[in-house]
Amino acid sequence: MTHCHTLIVGAGHAGYSLAKELRKLDPHRGICLISSDSADYYSKPLLSTGFSKHKSAADFIQKTAKQMADELNIAILPHCNAEQIDAEQHQLQTDKCVIQYQQLVLATGASPVKLPLPAATAGLVWSVNDLADYQNFLQQCQGKQKITLLGAGLVGIEYANDLAAAGFQVSVIALEQQPLAQLLPAQLGEVLQQQLKTVGVEFYWGSAIADAELIDQQLSLTLADGRRVETELILSAVGLRPNVQLALQAGVWCGKGIKVSQTLATSVADIYALGDCAEVCGHNLMYIQPISLSAKALALTLTGQSTAVQFPVMPVIVKSPALPVVSWPAASQQPGEWTIEGQELDWIAKFQSPSGVLLGFALTGKMVAQRLRLAKEMPALIA
Repeated sequence: MTHCHTLIVGAGHAGYSLAKELRKLDPHRGICLISSDSADYYSKPLLSTGFSKHKSAADFIQKTAKQMADELNIAILPHCNAEQIDAEQHQLQTDKCVIQYQQLVLATGASPVKLPLPAATAGLVWSVNDLADYQNFLQQCQGKQKITLLGAGLVGIEYANDLAAAGFQVSVIALEQQPLAQLLPAQLGEVLQQQLKTVGVEFYWGSAIADAELIDQQLSLTLADGRRVETELILSAVGLRPNVQLALQAGVWCGKGIKVSQTLATSVADIYALGDCAEVCGHNLMYIQPISLSAKALALTLTGQSTAVQFPVMPVIVKSPALPVVSWPAASQQPGEWTIEGQELDWIAKFQSPSGVLLGFALTGKMVAQRLRLAKEMPALIA
């Protein structure tokens, strides 16, 4: 049996950020990090910029798992799958060994949502959520020209822009009526759509795939409204679902994600969670900044200084070279309306309450420089 003080499950930005912060605070603590993949250190958000830059998966690796283990003086177990938590005994069963812990941190991330699609699409639908996914999809793209994106949210739009810039013929199929429907008002969505069209992206709004036929390596998709899309590959980017299975098996309370308090503690003693898998006071924020803030706060808590994480307004920066976009959307169901000003590519949209309180904003073009000023005008998300 392996023993450690702090056991971290997951080697993404959340897991490694916590390990770094812990090591700063405690040079001698026994830290073990396990990962179901290679545990190599890289920046996941950069994957959606890789095709236009002709990058392989290996090009993204900043440090190998061994280099990270040596640098942080921690134990790292790559290709090790967590199977079951025994919360009473403070043990984690993996497919390699049993690990005894004093503190367990779940940084299990999130997995792509998979849509039910016609049988003819089998083997031609991919998602990119990690290095291995990226390399697999890169290999599938060899010799292909036509790629269809499912979904027009943040990830879908970033990949659509990047793949088009890499020379592919890109189509986007989405149930919404505009790109970034959760982040932008319709008028700014239209500006983004037009700019993406100029780099070759075609859009098919408001309808799902109803049928598909594979003929000579060409996939003919029929949408529910009768429109047809010809493609060779499909990249699905319809969202991520927090990985909560391990937590549920241990009796940890879960909702949208693993429910944690402001100190990132779960409902079970000595088990914590952060990152894409965590629901912090009702918020499931799958972005770099909240994860980094969570890691700093949790490291203090785990070393004896109970610290509540605080989330300021953290504008979302969209990696869309066709048109710079920044947004901080208002919470759903908030009463209010958009006021929009600008011209050509440079727009500023503010979502304000009936009394004039700023609740959200969206910026394009040169107006993205206003993001910090506007963020300061709003109350913190979690104070």
